Amino acid sequence: MATAGEREVEEFLLPVPRREHVGLHCVWGMGKQLHLFETQVPPACSSGKQIPQATQRDQAIFDVQWNAEMHDIARKLVNETHNIFVMLQGQVKSMTESMLFTQLKKASKQYRAVLKACSMELMQISDDCRNEIHKLKYEEHIQEFEMVQLIWSLCEIIFIDVAPGGLILTPLLDWLQWHFPEGKQLAMEVTQAEVPSSHPSYWEAVYRLLLQANTESVRKLLSLHPYSHSDPFVSVDELLQKMPHWTHQHAQFAAEYEMKWRHWREECVRRYEAGEFAAYEHLETIVQILCGDEAVFREMKNRCETWYHMLVSKLLFQNPTARLNDLGSDIKTCQSMFGQPTGQVRELDNILQAAMEFDIHQVIKDSCSFLSNRSWWFVSHLADVLHHCGQLDPQKLPFGSNLREYLLLEYATGLMSHESLWQVGVDYLDFCPVFGRSYLASYIEHIPLDTERKAHKVLHMCQERDMGAQAQSICKVMGMKCLQQQRLGSALSWFLKSKDATVIKQITEKFLNEYCEQGKFSHLDLIDHLGPSMLVANSLTFLAKYREFHTLYDSGDVHTATSLLLSLISSRLAPKSFWMTMLLDALPLLNLEKVALGVQQTYEMMHCLDELQRDGESNQKNFTDTALDKLKMLRMALTKNLSRAIIEEGSIKVNS
Repeated sequence: MATAGEREVEEFLLPVPRREHVGLHCVWGMGKQLHLFETQVPPACSSGKQIPQATQRDQAIFDVQWNAEMHDIARKLVNETHNIFVMLQGQVKSMTESMLFTQLKKASKQYRAVLKACSMELMQISDDCRNEIHKLKYEEHIQEFEMVQLIWSLCEIIFIDVAPGGLILTPLLDWLQWHFPEGKQLAMEVTQAEVPSSHPSYWEAVYRLLLQANTESVRKLLSLHPYSHSDPFVSVDELLQKMPHWTHQHAQFAAEYEMKWRHWREECVRRYEAGEFAAYEHLETIVQILCGDEAVFREMKNRCETWYHMLVSKLLFQNPTARLNDLGSDIKTCQSMFGQPTGQVRELDNILQAAMEFDIHQVIKDSCSFLSNRSWWFVSHLADVLHHCGQLDPQKLPFGSNLREYLLLEYATGLMSHESLWQVGVDYLDFCPVFGRSYLASYIEHIPLDTERKAHKVLHMCQERDMGAQAQSICKVMGMKCLQQQRLGSALSWFLKSKDATVIKQITEKFLNEYCEQGKFSHLDLIDHLGPSMLVANSLTFLAKYREFHTLYDSGDVHTATSLLLSLISSRLAPKSFWMTMLLDALPLLNLEKVALGVQQTYEMMHCLDELQRDGESNQKNFTDTALDKLKMLRMALTKNLSRAIIEEGSIKVNS
């Protein structure tokens, strides 16, 4: 059983038989993922007794993931708030301090707006759901969203959008009305009744609205009462109308407001003590609330529901000019009225209390324990805004980064576990200056490259961030996949990006072997447009130039084609297994009416032919009858061409 404040640990049971000296080992997967497998437990037994090992035959690899599930609305939250986060990081660098604080308030409200929209969408889905199990799940998610909104909006009031002069009541009343709408809902039901004053929730709605300072709605409900024109009702209406309300003005008007409020309260007390409302119990209760009577608030406990609702309502009628740092004793008093909460309520109460006591680190710590079981979204985004507001201590944690970065790293780790959200996680890692790049480099190694499209995305991401080693690794992995699938064109394309000359040489030889077998090249669109990439490896240079030879010959440029072929033969770039093919390519050139090869060029080809024949004999390679016939035919053609070339070159010399 986890103690208070500790996170409960979920147990994973694996179907692994217990064997002596055989234990479990693990390696990290993507994000919140472990791959577990059996392994020998070190050290080896010193007695010399043979230790059983997990054999490959009975070995199992277990894929363990946690917090990996994410419903559609949570994905919507992640995607929409991601844009707000990235935009805010850019504005932090470019804005002045005053403009930045305005933007931080705006960003906080945008986060809350997305939260509210997601919560409302979940409510709609829950209402439409007929499966009870699924409905319960949706209700759990709704409750979590509501708690996050409650905490965030309070933190916004206290740490981000701080009220002028430190007067906290007005924003806290807005907070109450936003998160406790029961009074307004009851008021709507009452007003729609045929006889509103006879509705069982009539006075309940009045009290709830009054405790949230919604005096106009209270006056409207009271006006629907059949005795609304009697003196006691008119008197209450007058007091409600006169009640001073603090607006967001400058701090120097606080004293004036407090003086008006005290005069108004004295009038409420005077009328109450005069017995103006004694004939109407409910009106008397209303005026007791207006007077700030301590006893009546105890009666209102169930209508406030929580200690923090009670706190704000008491401030409204007892100390409306209170500052946040004056609330310590009031918080304790209100909490004692509601007793010791349990479960989730206790956790939530602790977080809200820490916020009201200006202990933002405790808020984040408790939120991490309470809310991060499903997602680190809340604490990471709140910490980011608070960090830019200067509310978080910039001191580094023991392991080297600050609190903001630690939480963003945890959140990004969760995103990297999802197939569709890993790109979002990358953007969060970009804004973690200490460890973000090293985390990203580690995660890239574990991203499953299921498709070429995904591989290109990851590659582009690496290139944008100047991560050369990771980019090269991706190209090699994809190149080997294509090579195993005999997709030579794609394999060559990937290895060209990695500039791996050794493998490129192997692929080039496969292209040449394919040509020898089929008499033509595949993937001509790639080979014809290699450009400067051909210089990565000598074998690739040869392939490109050999293809160029064929193009020239087919186009009728025999002279240039001949020169290129001879240079390829003399360069010895081609593997010896391809020499015969090149020499046979020269046969049509040897049989031309006009001598195409000179004496020196013919000698070069004859030398190549001799070397090829000697190499076959030294390796005890038995040429087939067809190969021997080709060798004889080549030698005869070369001899004939040599005689023609000698005669032609001799004639030229004589004539000159």
